[in-house]
Amino acid sequence: MRLLNTETLQMKEFLASIPPYAILSHTWDKEEVTFRDMQDLDIAKSKAGFAKVKGACMRARRYNFDWIWIDSCCINKESSAELSEAINSMYQYYEDAEVCYVYLYDVSAKHHPREHRSSFRKSKWFRRGWTLQELLAPSYVVFFDKQWMKLGTRWSLRDVVSATTSIPIRVFEGHDINGCSVAQRMSWAAYRETTRPEDQAYCLLGIFGVSMPPIYGEGGAKAFMRLQQEIIKISDDRSIFAWISSFEDDEPRGLLARSPLEFRMSGEVLASESDIGVRTESYSFGNNKLRIHLPIAPTNFSDDIFIASLHCQSERGGSYICVYLQRTNGHQYIRYHATELALIPSRPAVEHMQELTVKEAPSSRRIHPRGSSRDAVTFHIKTLPSARKFGVTPAFEESNDLWVIRDRPIAAQDGVTMTITLSCWVLPKLSLEYIFQTTQETFSIEMHHNSYYKTISTVTTSSTSMDGPVSGVDSLLIPLGSGGFLSVACEILGDRSEKILEIDYIPTGDHKDALQEKSGFLPLHSGFMVPSDEVFTLQTVFPPDSFRKELEGQIYVSMADADPSNMFCVLTYTHSHLAWFSYTGPCVVYVALGYQGSSAWTDVIVRRDQNGDSTDEDEIWNSYLNSGSRALKRLNCQTSAAASVLDEESAKDSKYNVTVEVKKRKALGLGSHMLSLDYIWNGGLTQTQHSIRQAEFVLE
Repeated sequence: MRLLNTETLQMKEFLASIPPYAILSHTWDKEEVTFRDMQDLDIAKSKAGFAKVKGACMRARRYNFDWIWIDSCCINKESSAELSEAINSMYQYYEDAEVCYVYLYDVSAKHHPREHRSSFRKSKWFRRGWTLQELLAPSYVVFFDKQWMKLGTRWSLRDVVSATTSIPIRVFEGHDINGCSVAQRMSWAAYRETTRPEDQAYCLLGIFGVSMPPIYGEGGAKAFMRLQQEIIKISDDRSIFAWISSFEDDEPRGLLARSPLEFRMSGEVLASESDIGVRTESYSFGNNKLRIHLPIAPTNFSDDIFIASLHCQSERGGSYICVYLQRTNGHQYIRYHATELALIPSRPAVEHMQELTVKEAPSSRRIHPRGSSRDAVTFHIKTLPSARKFGVTPAFEESNDLWVIRDRPIAAQDGVTMTITLSCWVLPKLSLEYIFQTTQETFSIEMHHNSYYKTISTVTTSSTSMDGPVSGVDSLLIPLGSGGFLSVACEILGDRSEKILEIDYIPTGDHKDALQEKSGFLPLHSGFMVPSDEVFTLQTVFPPDSFRKELEGQIYVSMADADPSNMFCVLTYTHSHLAWFSYTGPCVVYVALGYQGSSAWTDVIVRRDQNGDSTDEDEIWNSYLNSGSRALKRLNCQTSAAASVLDEESAKDSKYNVTVEVKKRKALGLGSHMLSLDYIWNGGLTQTQHSIRQAEFVLE
């Protein structure tokens, strides 16, 4: 691979013995610096993208990295062979890097990423296809804003990143992504975009541990088909068939998807069972047909429509996931009603297993060891100004011969109070005892050095103890008895045997983000699918929902921003028919819905808006609090409600009836419940009715 020297900005190619290097993750903008530009630094410096290259090099140099890899200028894209090699090796490049710097040009550190006003969650970086593997592959990821101010690490912001990307938080806590089903991993890429349609498939190669030559011009659907065929060669996980097409694309299909978007509802699908009691678990693809053994059963649709289990379950409730198949000839089938995946409560009977041929329409990675194999590791203890009121005493277990204090232990790094070298043979463990001279508050930081523990191991205060021995724990935030907080963060250096421990003290009330860290975000599965069409059009959600998704006439309301003590929101709908039939002005429909404990509830209010000014949503929201006038409707967990408006000024006394209902979903989808909206307008001599419901299919 080719690396960029962080001091000289000269390129060097390494075929073996690759040195420790940092890596940059970013989104491309105008005037990116290319490989050819870097051959003449005067040309490179004239481009707008050079500031980003310079900023990344300065950051890496500050932490003793001599080398950095930046995709825009380290790949010669004029060479098709080199481009192909880079695409197939990209995941490994990020996986092998010591640290990944994520530069977010559209984010400011003015607001903490957990604050609603922060632009962190809305960054373009979270919507790009290639950045998915750049988030997952590295061991250590640091986020920076447009001014290269540190926002946090993947570990410290794991709850925010999880809520933003729909990737389970356990993945950022060391869980191997190969333990996630194929469908789950595909769902992470569902809403990500790429400039070239083929890159929707190519950017996922490393995540599934497969390789294939890129063929630009083949089209996104064909590239994605090739990707799935490569996955099938190495995996028998049938969740790869657990996808749904769009509502506009309900034509007969095969069992393979056309894009990651078709896995948008598959984040809860577990890997299929590997042992189902028969010797027919494997499947193969050839001649544009998939040969597979599936248990099938008839349905009440027609004699040629069957339901087939994929032998994979939903992680919520444990229901088994099934597809509909239509027999075309003998054992030949096509997928029927591809817009839905059915859920059945029990394991399918093995005796119903049949060999099928499903025709397609034309159209675990090795974990690299981290750290150095050396017998010693050096910790540079950096006490930030707010923590310097704490005096420190090193408590050695065996000897203090290895305690080395240097005048300037690392270049251009101020604030380092001591440098301690631990040996796995002589001094494997060290405890630093801190005491606040005014209040006598104490805490200790214990560091270990062995083949596994090379970061923070244990932090103990007078009131609590927190362990962090697993790989990836790079920051800890711990409450102190006085009400303040202790922050300990680990920063990676270019020398694999060296670390920086940054110690900070946060007084009570001085850092509200410390308090937000304690609560985190709600589980990703807490939410509702709600309608929005030309009749009932959703205008606002209160409180605002940063994580909602729009899906073909439906909207997923996530509840991720909800107050854990009051998990509900108010939806504001405009109603085109009520506005047209009313003589006295349009009507606004307010729908309240949420969770009371584990139970869902809803309510509806219809008000005529004579002045064109709708009622404030926060007024209605407050009315459902414990002290509000509608609190009982929430506490009683009613699953349906109705409201009416009588137009007394019209000649026919028009009456509008609106009903709402929440139900547990019966098909695979986002959230746990679905909202339906109905209305009947009775204008005396005429009556109009409209319903928004999801079709439900009944099995025999």
